[in-house]
Amino acid sequence: MDDRPSRTLGHDAAERISAGCYGALVSASTLIGLGTTDLALVIAVVALTNVVYFATHVFAYSLGDTSTDRPSRIFLHHLRVSAPMVSVTFLPLLVVVVLVAFGVSLPTALLWGVGVAMAYLVVVATAGARLRGYSALGVVLTAAGAAIVSALLVSAKLMLH
Repeated sequence: MDDRPSRTLGHDAAERISAGCYGALVSASTLIGLGTTDLALVIAVVALTNVVYFATHVFAYSLGDTSTDRPSRIFLHHLRVSAPMVSVTFLPLLVVVVLVAFGVSLPTALLWGVGVAMAYLVVVATAGARLRGYSALGVVLTAAGAAIVSALLVSAKLMLH
């Protein structure tokens, strides 16, 4: 018999974790392709891309929701729980802006921004696995999988530029 306390992750928390992971991937993937532009365009493209993905995510999840609530309540619910998809964009962009302000080249700053977004993915995915009650091995495998995805994205960035 397993003596570990069972953990349950509420549906809203699970959606927030999912949205945070997805937003980190979208941010990093967008940052990857912007090495030959200027800082203002980087900020606009990354922020706008995450907002568009957020809007389509909320739209799709609202349509697919099986709740008996009114459509407006369903929509507001998905706006709320999907917010990490957009908020995750701020730190990678802030890192890029600060580095450029201190004289770091934009391509190097973008690589750091991708790294920050991917670190966020690893932390949130690992925490999510732990909160779901995964075994220690499951948590480690989740962290490793997120780190591998992160390494592949950073490698793609380095190969593109």
